[in-house]
Amino acid sequence: MVSPHRRAIPRAVTDVLLWLLASDVAAAHQPQPHWPDRCGNLRCAGQAYPCPPARDAHRAHQAASRPQPRPRGRAQVSTPTYQVTGWFQP
Repeated sequence: MVSPHRRAIPRAVTDVLLWLLASDVAAAHQPQPHWPDRCGNLRCAGQAYPCPPARDAHRAHQAASRPQPRPRGRAQVSTPTYQVTGWFQP
């Protein structure tokens, strides 16, 4: 039996459990409505936002997802300004 997840999981996620845990922690550690520079979670007791658990959750989100592919293309190669033929004599 497959149970539905709490959230829709993006296709780039490679570690589902880590991503779900990080999502739960990030949802629990949001800034306070009246003081956006303070964490609203009672465990943080007024720490500056983003608090350490919120920063760790952000890092876990990044670790649970595969990195963005680098664009591929041709490197720009300049032509040499000097003659390279005939320099090797066997």
